[in-house]
Amino acid sequence: MFYRRDAVFMAVASLLATSGFAMADAAPKTSLSLDPKVLTADATAPDGLLMMGLGKVGAAQTLKDLKLNIYGWVESGYTYNHRHGSVNDTIVPGPFNTELGNHYMLNQVDLRFEREVVRTKFDVGGMVELMYGSDANKIHASGLGYNGSDPTDNNNPVDPNAVANIDPTWQFDIPQAYVDVNLPIGNGLRVRAGKFVTLLSYETIDPRQNPFYSHSYLFNAVPFTQTGIMGDYKINEKLEVQLGVTRGWDKALEDPGCAIDVLGQVAYQFNDQLQAVFNFSVGPENGKNDGSADAYVDNSHYRVALDPILYWKVTKQLKLGVEGLYVIDGGYKGVVGTTHAYGDVWGGAGYAAYTVNDMLTVNGRLEKVHVNALDIGEPTSLYEVTLGVTVTPMPKDPYLKGLSIRPEIRYDFTDASRGMFSAQGGEHKDQLTFGADVIFQF
Repeated sequence: MFYRRDAVFMAVASLLATSGFAMADAAPKTSLSLDPKVLTADATAPDGLLMMGLGKVGAAQTLKDLKLNIYGWVESGYTYNHRHGSVNDTIVPGPFNTELGNHYMLNQVDLRFEREVVRTKFDVGGMVELMYGSDANKIHASGLGYNGSDPTDNNNPVDPNAVANIDPTWQFDIPQAYVDVNLPIGNGLRVRAGKFVTLLSYETIDPRQNPFYSHSYLFNAVPFTQTGIMGDYKINEKLEVQLGVTRGWDKALEDPGCAIDVLGQVAYQFNDQLQAVFNFSVGPENGKNDGSADAYVDNSHYRVALDPILYWKVTKQLKLGVEGLYVIDGGYKGVVGTTHAYGDVWGGAGYAAYTVNDMLTVNGRLEKVHVNALDIGEPTSLYEVTLGVTVTPMPKDPYLKGLSIRPEIRYDFTDASRGMFSAQGGEHKDQLTFGADVIFQF
């Protein structure tokens, strides 16, 4: 989500954040054979460093027999913003590496307990994911009651600065807690129930599966997690579909301001190099949710998110990705405490990655997002270009192969008449940031 004090930015931030601009695991979330994470390094394998350590004490084999994998990662980083003016300035777009005051952030300490189901027989599995860090205080779903979270709707607070200023900055969250059941129907129907990352978006909460430390504007336009039930069926070797219902965007045990929505995905693999994915979400995400006695759900206005993604492995070294997003919000304007947008949001992002060798990958991202900011009287477009590298200094070392370093340089600009970027309360139309993070998988 975007946070800032001035009225213009608050209006645009409200639009972006309440449309969901304010996400999720890897995108797309599909099990087709073409790895959707074509622009990133492989995630930790079942024999990660933690499982190796458990093997030293004789526990790993038991866990493997149970098909239970325990793994995780630590991410920390720093971003310098040339528009930085005070400790209260945040870096647009966020939501994670906003770095109040341009200082070091412990973004994530993440631990997963996972059992993947076998898709050829009746099987039961699932995942519990635990997270601690500065990212955790940005992804709380409503109703979990973690430190500083708004019990009505943490991801759409009445005060746009509320989440950004939560104390303490480093918090705990449970991003995912779900059960998978595979039913031996046809090619295998997997049913997932619980709290899980959304299907929407190319980028994800999991930093290992993103090409950059900073995130796209499109990443900020969708929910982080959703709670409900989903079915996943692989029709044939090329086509796979997922469909289900959830309690709404970033809702867990409470769902103020929204009602049941539909979430789905269609993934088609053309060949070993090309895959297309279409994600969608439809539901009444609007309503008044400020915690007052007259809070309600608006069942008359639906929000529709359409999210097509294309992945192309051009060569063994060059990979490309394209994402489009259109959030059509049927909300109305001017009611304090509502989660509706003030107009539609659309945009696109292109990704490129070139693997030089096992130690170095060069990444690029180019993006535009357009907001019909009706409350400030003008449509607004934001643009960004990001260049960076992923350095894996010891890719063959059994203990340090999970270490990666990702420096980047990013330039953002906007056509908003009053600008979007801050320095000591001023308005600027562009912003240059330099960032880097370190990830260690275990």
